Amino acid sequence: MSDSTSSAPSPSKFAKPSYLPLLLAALFMTVGITALVYLGREETRLRGTPIGELDLQPLLFPENAVDPAELRGKVVVLHFWGFWCGPCLMEYPEFAKLQKEYIDSADVEFASIACGDRSPDTKDDLAFYTKKYLDREKIEDMPIYWDPAEFSRQQVSLLFKSGGFSYPTTIVLDKQGKIADIWRGAINGNTLKNSIEAARKQ
Repeated sequence: MSDSTSSAPSPSKFAKPSYLPLLLAALFMTVGITALVYLGREETRLRGTPIGELDLQPLLFPENAVDPAELRGKVVVLHFWGFWCGPCLMEYPEFAKLQKEYIDSADVEFASIACGDRSPDTKDDLAFYTKKYLDREKIEDMPIYWDPAEFSRQQVSLLFKSGGFSYPTTIVLDKQGKIADIWRGAINGNTLKNSIEAARKQ
């Protein structure tokens, strides 16, 4: 006759519940929310700040560099992105659609600035891979600039107290050349359009 207690599982055979994954998830969530709040404060703080000098040269389709004198009195949208950047590629079709919507607006100017995944960028490689992406998405005749020696990105990066430059970065300048809105990370077309329209009314 077998002992009925011999089949009973020993308490030691049960694994103790691990709360580590939950704690890590909570920690990452807290850090993420804190970062988003801080970035939001940074972006709010920069409103009304002059952006400084830019060096944006033609890459695809435009014949001339961006001339600051021609931007005076206009709402200017600066969009830094890269063919290698996932969030950039997700938002770019909306950006291109919005740029074409404003193409005949005398008081709104777009500058789409392609950025490479190496430092410094090489113009030929940057043009090749950027055009390859645009062709794949059937985005035609889109004026694209580039930022030689990363000068313009350095100017923008200096504005931030922390975090530095990230991709994509979108900036709306008001008619006085000051920051109306700035975003680090992907945004949707409606958010950008609302910002443009608000800046036009100022």
